[in-house]
Amino acid sequence: MAHHFSPFFSRSLKRSWILVWALVMLFQTLIVPSETSAQTPSLLSQSNRAQYLIITPSQFLADVQPHAQWRSQTTWTHPAMLTRIVTVEEINRTFADSAQNHPQSQAERIRTFISVALQFWEQKPTHIMLVGSTNLIPAYRLPVTIPLLLTPTYFNREDSIPMDEWYVVNKYRETFLTRPQAAIGRIPGRNSTEIRRVLGKVRLFEESGNTIGFDLSTRASVIIDAQDSDTFENQFLNLSDFLRYNVRTPLPSDILNYANILREPDARRQVIRAMSSSKPIVMYYGHGAPEEWSRYGILRTDDVGNSLARNGKPFMMVTIGCSQNYDMPRVPSIVEALMLLENGGSVMTLASSGYSSYPENNWFVRLFYQELFSKRVDVGTAILTAKNLCYENGLPPPDNFFRRIALLGDPAMVPFSRLATSVSDNNNYPETSDLTLSPNPAQTQATMRYALSAAGNVRVEMVNALGQVVFARQETQSAGEQSLPVPTESLANGMYVCRIITATQRLSAVLNVQH
Repeated sequence: MAHHFSPFFSRSLKRSWILVWALVMLFQTLIVPSETSAQTPSLLSQSNRAQYLIITPSQFLADVQPHAQWRSQTTWTHPAMLTRIVTVEEINRTFADSAQNHPQSQAERIRTFISVALQFWEQKPTHIMLVGSTNLIPAYRLPVTIPLLLTPTYFNREDSIPMDEWYVVNKYRETFLTRPQAAIGRIPGRNSTEIRRVLGKVRLFEESGNTIGFDLSTRASVIIDAQDSDTFENQFLNLSDFLRYNVRTPLPSDILNYANILREPDARRQVIRAMSSSKPIVMYYGHGAPEEWSRYGILRTDDVGNSLARNGKPFMMVTIGCSQNYDMPRVPSIVEALMLLENGGSVMTLASSGYSSYPENNWFVRLFYQELFSKRVDVGTAILTAKNLCYENGLPPPDNFFRRIALLGDPAMVPFSRLATSVSDNNNYPETSDLTLSPNPAQTQATMRYALSAAGNVRVEMVNALGQVVFARQETQSAGEQSLPVPTESLANGMYVCRIITATQRLSAVLNVQH
């Protein structure tokens, strides 16, 4: 029998099916993530995975993406890391309610996000990099309990100290003794140019440090304060003996004791020369404040900007000194200015942001170098392990001095040669300097001369001080002596690393371009 429906009933049935379909689609949208959301899940999703987490204002996204891509690939210096970039704006939208009425609302939102990642993500980050000076990404500040010892007598006292490490103390497990659960570092910079400059130095130092002309006969320049100089010099000698006899990796160094040159008219100039002497490590033992070292004014921020340059050779800076504060809203502090130098300066700075207890600091630095030299790890892992070892052996009450030691730099940076050997242990083939460049310095053109042990595919490239490839060529070449002209007339003055890369060889040398 045929069934006949009235037009009204048919229209009602049609509307009902449309309503059911709409409800089903809404349910799927809420419950089943779309392909796009599956690729970039919400920051609250437990399905998130990242080893290397970059937190940046959105204005620096284009500047950090090449660095993130580099870290996500296996190179001859580092293994591939699962990398994710998260913007400050995304954090603010997601965690807007988590820091209401909090005196450090912006910092607290960032810390809440990091704690969520450390507690709930499927793969928890091991390295976290903050990109931007503290006027863009605030430092997490904690009150001090020993204000009389906080700062030197020649500097205004504060009631709190910036501690970026507190960002990686999981707030879901927080006590005063809670250990950091990831390595963290900060890339200082107030604009894109400064951010690109610092990230470029990281890549240059990590990839090409062996060949940019460091003096490896003495690995460190050590500057000793004139005040309490005997104490500081003994601390360094104890560190040196520890590395020589316990770690079996000596740290041959040139020591400049300021007490010996205090009354000489060019005393500060000698300090600058020591810091510019092509050593891959610079250390300062002494008293400090954000804008000057010691009451003798051994080094000031203005000296860094006006006088300190190393012809494109960045160095690792380690200070055993007080109050090397990186949270200076008006002008850069010494440690920040060193990082922001265009031609050389520091590629990382490890320093206390407040008052330091020197025996404890020296204890930490010992363990840091031990991890770096014996296990050949990145700087963030060396710092994190050294601090955990310090915590296991007791904290100095009532303040945690170790939390104040902050890293300006990339926590995933692997120092060239691990500063212990002339060739990277991770390299599958030797890197040598059997590449000659002439003329050097060059004006309009230079010629590369080298010998290939076997015929095959050859890649030739030139890299500037920012880690950018400015010339590249790939071709098949025969075994034996080779020469290749490369144009330099369009290049800016400065240092360039030239590389020849084959399946069995890696040759490199430094070319100085001077028009």
